[in-house]
Amino acid sequence: MVELVSGFRFEDYRSVLIRDLSTGNRRKVYLITGLALGLPLLLLDEPVNGLDFKSTEYLYEQINGYRKYGTVLFSSHVLDSICLTSDRVLVLENGCISREFSAGQIDTAVIREVLNEQDT
Repeated sequence: MVELVSGFRFEDYRSVLIRDLSTGNRRKVYLITGLALGLPLLLLDEPVNGLDFKSTEYLYEQINGYRKYGTVLFSSHVLDSICLTSDRVLVLENGCISREFSAGQIDTAVIREVLNEQDT
């Protein structure tokens, strides 16, 4: 837990009530808690929203390292995060899986092309 607090540069906020934290710092509390539990499945919805650059990079490292403990399932509109951290990508369209990519197929340009096809 101490390593996560340090990694997310959260030391100065440990005694601040959650309701008094910024959106980004609240996100850090949730991420620190979730990662510290070491559960077999970690669900993250748009995990980098509200995070500063260094915390975002640290989160990517943590997600990649979490594979030792379990599975991370996250939704994101940030294609870089998808390509940096994913073994598998599912593209949703109208609530249904419309495309699936394996690790070898994951490429920002390919995913962007698929998303553009869906917009038309």
